[in-house]
Amino acid sequence: MNRPIRMKRIIKYLDTRVIGVTGGIGSGQSTVCEYLAAHGCKIIDVDRRARRIIEKDTVLQQELRRYFGNDVFDEQGQLKRRLLASMVFNDTEKIRQLNHLVHPQMVTEIIEELEEARFSRRYPLVVVDAALIFELNMEKMFDAIIVVHANLENRIQRVMNRDSLSRAEIMSRIQHQIPLEEKISWATYDIDNNGTLEDLKKQTERIFEKLTADLSVERRIRI
Repeated sequence: MNRPIRMKRIIKYLDTRVIGVTGGIGSGQSTVCEYLAAHGCKIIDVDRRARRIIEKDTVLQQELRRYFGNDVFDEQGQLKRRLLASMVFNDTEKIRQLNHLVHPQMVTEIIEELEEARFSRRYPLVVVDAALIFELNMEKMFDAIIVVHANLENRIQRVMNRDSLSRAEIMSRIQHQIPLEEKISWATYDIDNNGTLEDLKKQTERIFEKLTADLSVERRIRI
């Protein structure tokens, strides 16, 4: 008796696009990325990538100690991120030096990961979650850029609740980022995050649908 033929449904994406999601501190870009991840998108979190690079690269750790002092690491060798942030966000030269040390390796690893994800054709979108896309001149890496924005007071309150930072610390960080109004003018799409989470989700889903229209092809294979 012949075994019945079963068909397995698979989806491949013909032209997976690379999307940047950015904003300002407290604007809600990571929440937008969580919604996109729920739709099967590959998310590359630049902040987490930078942390991993510092954790594994002993040469980079030595350079950070040399430039910023041994106090930026604790007794277990873990970077004191809040202390380092408080040092650099009030000093343009220190921001430049930190970017000079971390940025090249980070960009190289991001490009490798996004190219591997894109050519696998497994994801509807490859999404890079990065607050400093425009500040670091990364915008040419992407097929489209989404800017998530909110008014200043909403952003401050969110960060105070999330990270227990003072208003002065938050304002210092905001002042060293490109104003959101400028980022919006450069964006392919923008998302207003002054409303509810449901509003944010709906806006994200509308943009997802636009970006993925006609990208996928469904195939069935015998198993």
